[in-house]
Amino acid sequence: MRKAKYLLTCCGFLAFSTPAFAQDVDHVGRAEEGAAAPALDDIIVTAQKGNQSLQKSPVAITAIGGESLTAQGVVDIRGVQALVPSVRFQQQNAATQIYIRGVGATADFPQVDPPTAFHFNGIYIPREGTSVPIYDVAQLEVLPGPQGTLYGRSALGGIIDIRFKRPTFKQETDVLTEVGNYSMFHTTFVQNVPVTDELAIRGAFDYNRHSGYMTSGANAADDWGARLSLLYEPREDFTAYVFASFVDKNGTASNLVAQGVNLDGSLSSGAFIQKNPWNDQLPPSLLAVSPFGQPDAGDIRYSNSMVGGELKWDISDNLTLTYIPSWLHLEVGVDFWLSGLPGSKRDEYNQTTHELRLSGDHDWGKWLVGLYGYRMRAEGEFFVGAPFDVITTQGFPTSLVGRSVIKGLAGFGQLTYNITDDLRAIFGGRYSVDNRTGGGLFFDGAGLSPYSSDETYRNFDYKVGLNYDLTQQVMLYATLETGYQPGTFNNFASTPALSNQVKASDLTAYTAGVKTRLFGNAVTWNNEFFYYDYKDLLASAFDTVRNATQTFNAKKVEIYGLQSDLVADLSANDRFNITIGYLHARNKDFDRPANLPGGTASFNGLQLQYAPDWTVSAGYYHDFQMPDGYFRAHVTTRYESSFFGDFSQAPGGRQDSYTKTNFSFTYYANDGSWSLGAWVKNIEDEPVQAATAVGSNFPFNPQGASVYLEPPRTYGLRATLNL
Repeated sequence: MRKAKYLLTCCGFLAFSTPAFAQDVDHVGRAEEGAAAPALDDIIVTAQKGNQSLQKSPVAITAIGGESLTAQGVVDIRGVQALVPSVRFQQQNAATQIYIRGVGATADFPQVDPPTAFHFNGIYIPREGTSVPIYDVAQLEVLPGPQGTLYGRSALGGIIDIRFKRPTFKQETDVLTEVGNYSMFHTTFVQNVPVTDELAIRGAFDYNRHSGYMTSGANAADDWGARLSLLYEPREDFTAYVFASFVDKNGTASNLVAQGVNLDGSLSSGAFIQKNPWNDQLPPSLLAVSPFGQPDAGDIRYSNSMVGGELKWDISDNLTLTYIPSWLHLEVGVDFWLSGLPGSKRDEYNQTTHELRLSGDHDWGKWLVGLYGYRMRAEGEFFVGAPFDVITTQGFPTSLVGRSVIKGLAGFGQLTYNITDDLRAIFGGRYSVDNRTGGGLFFDGAGLSPYSSDETYRNFDYKVGLNYDLTQQVMLYATLETGYQPGTFNNFASTPALSNQVKASDLTAYTAGVKTRLFGNAVTWNNEFFYYDYKDLLASAFDTVRNATQTFNAKKVEIYGLQSDLVADLSANDRFNITIGYLHARNKDFDRPANLPGGTASFNGLQLQYAPDWTVSAGYYHDFQMPDGYFRAHVTTRYESSFFGDFSQAPGGRQDSYTKTNFSFTYYANDGSWSLGAWVKNIEDEPVQAATAVGSNFPFNPQGASVYLEPPRTYGLRATLNL
């Protein structure tokens, strides 16, 4: 009944309010074209597995063009957080924790898949592959969840898809160079070569280096990435696109620092034990009692190789066959400190995926059917409190996963039927069979014992929706869709009293939205209301008895809110954008298992972790016209209300509300051939927590926390050359 009342209220607002909007893309469209544009461009998105206008896509897609990412200094997915409403894209060493509208996961073990799906060119990427550099990109798209019908497993929170630029049939050379504080040097080089009228090749190289953001030298970068892609079009009805990508990182891992505790161990919200929050060194009083000594800058060793592609055959004018294969291998090792406790983590992933789709486009509507198959093998280990890879009386492994294999098959389909010229119905479904097997060794404090698991999960996801063109500039839509996340196992052996199994999660979403263009397409304003019924979400807590992180199911969570996005061309030289996200994410039936420290406890009514009630992102730029180009002054800012880094709301894991602002001033040549500018990020020098571990060890307080921190204030110069 509550869902019905909520959606009826939303629909009433949609019917009688000023028409609204979804999300803008290209904040530098005029810079790319070298001239002022009188109206917002139509944006084409592909995340629904077909080309579609963003304003005609019945979902709140955020789409950001590659040139916008470059102009705003985005070098990885974590930098996108400032541009998207109600999300957290936060560092967890070589991985990135992705939360969309409160849906995400903290556990970073090989057998625990995140509930949000990250993709390159429509290809699923495991968690440890999400921290690779972003360069030579055509477009980035973010879709809130669930996206179970088209994407299947682990897309119940939503998906991110990053599309690389493909080869073109013209000669191109692009160069970007940046220098900045922390000895930062970043360069990207792209060369596109049309070999013949049918074959083109594109090569791209990216290198990024900076010294450590932390006093010890931790969180330094020495990363490079290279990509080679090929486009072959032997005839008008067939296209073959193939790419190979390589990434290598050899910087230093990021250390966690104690938060929410004073030097004497007493609690104080937002406190750090050093005046400089990024100072990860222990003060003399704590160093004197630390059995592990002073934290230092540990190594990060990261290697990622990926091959993928897309073969597309237009069988007829309205029938297309598409095949997307991929192979991925990555290895990562990080040595870091959790405040005063040393840790070491190793992971290895091997994955293959295959997707085959047949789609049709007719006067009466559009449809697609497809098959999807995958296999991913992963292994990993996590040690704390000991020399790396050595078990001593001081240290122990909290996770030894020798093998985790998940494989599956799925069949899916979606139909958009034109009931009238203005009214369309959408029906979709996906049946998935996923099998997860695995095992390893469990350290109980006295020795190692084996554990194993073998479970199969079967699930049917569905989608039903309507969208209606109220006018040529206004579209209304309403959708019911589901998504699911396969279950998993804990890295300890089952006993009669406690199984090591974790059930699958599922989410049902009710959404209603409106998309609008106003004033001759100079203004775009989109709104979406949503209500999520989230069952059996995966939560994690550390079991001090078993010396292991235990993953368990929280029975029910309720999430509802609003996403509102406005972009306005105020004049030929001025653009303003603002996006507002309201998120009410609360536990409804969330009990901690009795075996965990503290015993059974209810967390009903508490805010979900990393789910601030309010996020506001805004930006404004003005172009100062010159004879051969223009200067662009561009300011962006993001506000987040307070949130917690764990489900128990330990005081040390609280992030107070904050604002972070970026500014750039850049000269662009009118012909787009070059640019030169200065930029600064995090002007406020605000310390904002990323991934969080509850409990501070130095100084000790179980209600404190150890946290990763987002980067401090950075600034520099950027130059581009396009030939």
